[in-house]
Amino acid sequence: MSRAHKIEKKSDTTVKPRKKTKVMIKYDVGYNNNLYIRGNGPGLSWEHGVLLQNIGPDEWIWEANLSTGCDFKVLINDQQYETGENHHIEDGTLIQYTPQF
Repeated sequence: MSRAHKIEKKSDTTVKPRKKTKVMIKYDVGYNNNLYIRGNGPGLSWEHGVLLQNIGPDEWIWEANLSTGCDFKVLINDQQYETGENHHIEDGTLIQYTPQF
């Protein structure tokens, strides 16, 4: 007697994790001050800033999972905008810079 073997076919449902979009700021904002980001991406608005994470004496980072690009600007204490044009970042990329205020 032969036995019938059931063949299982696995579907590839593995989804690769998206690369985070990152803005890395190099700026000494001074004691008791913070950097914020405003923009038009997920979790961002032009009305209220999001506090950047301070990762070093003069290093700040914002990370997000974006599905599209977004425009943004950095502010000191969510009040003073950096000078110049808005920055644009694409999904899954990294921008590193020193803003001018």
